[in-house]
Amino acid sequence: MPSSSKWTDKFFERGGDGQTLPFKLSALFSSYGYKKYRMSRFEEYSLYAENFDFLAGSNVITFGGADGKLLALRPDVTLSIAKNTKATREQGEKVYYHESVYRHTRGNLGYEELDQMGVENIGAVDLLAIAEQAELIFKSLALFSNEYSLDISHSGLVHGMVSQLGLSAQAKAKVYECIKRKSVHAFDSLAKSEGILSENAAKMRRMIELSGPIDEVLPELGALIVGEEAAEAYVQLMAVSHEAARMEGGDRLRLDLSVFNHLDYYNGVMFNGYIREYPKAVVVGGQYDKLLEKMGKDVQALGFAVNLGAAPPIHRPLTDAVLLYDESDNVHEVLEQAEKLRERGKSVIISKTRVPAVKTYVFSEGDVQEVKE
Repeated sequence: MPSSSKWTDKFFERGGDGQTLPFKLSALFSSYGYKKYRMSRFEEYSLYAENFDFLAGSNVITFGGADGKLLALRPDVTLSIAKNTKATREQGEKVYYHESVYRHTRGNLGYEELDQMGVENIGAVDLLAIAEQAELIFKSLALFSNEYSLDISHSGLVHGMVSQLGLSAQAKAKVYECIKRKSVHAFDSLAKSEGILSENAAKMRRMIELSGPIDEVLPELGALIVGEEAAEAYVQLMAVSHEAARMEGGDRLRLDLSVFNHLDYYNGVMFNGYIREYPKAVVVGGQYDKLLEKMGKDVQALGFAVNLGAAPPIHRPLTDAVLLYDESDNVHEVLEQAEKLRERGKSVIISKTRVPAVKTYVFSEGDVQEVKE
């Protein structure tokens, strides 16, 4: 029988068993200098209990360890990396991961395993780091689909504008919810009940409504800016928009201030990436210096996660070929013909009955013939 080295090389060049997307993402992340990071499935529950807001409401699956400690199946990867990083502002760390995360299903009747990849850039974050990560997200989305878009927001802009309203912490939380839900009606009711000045209310109302291609929306947003914090964030968004215009796919960058995560952790740009074939965000990320600060680490951090489960069916292709045989056929000859197909870089199932595949072949008199549909 021929050596298998040639066909295995061809097979894995194409992504092994057809799961090409993780292979391509790994190659992409590696080309930007990110190193593969591996971790345990388990963490002490205390890590998640202390940072529960960062998990955006995810339920944590817990169990008792042999030493009596309460452990958890990992619901998030970023927390584990942030906890264990040795990065400094002078000596940063760029890592990527391909891991499963575990969360309760709706109703807490079971749990689900989610396949996830992502990158974390920990150390110092400047405009170049942000622009590079935007470029990396564009390229990641392009591996999923030809039809994609990237929404960007900035926690400093949202926080700065809301702070100008002079509201209590409870009322601020309600405004944040209005922004996140893009609910102008709810904000109007809140503004009336809280006695927000009409000029400030009008600016915030328009900010909630405002979204679209970033180069078109930023000029109008600039006229709404009040306060130093929001102004600094606006300048950074302008710079990111300018750099994105030079990138392939950069014309798909949209400003949408409803994109934001917990402001106790995130302090800069925030991203949500979408493809036409999936109803939710495929990529989620942003700058999360405050998480590292909470852990006692004087570093900045920027990262994003990719939901591999959102991949369209094209990334889960059928087996290349099925080779049909019957019990009267010579076993050695059937195996030899299957090997010849594999030498051409094909994945092959040998079967007595038809199974889904790109092409169907039938073994006959020592040779194979393609079955025409």
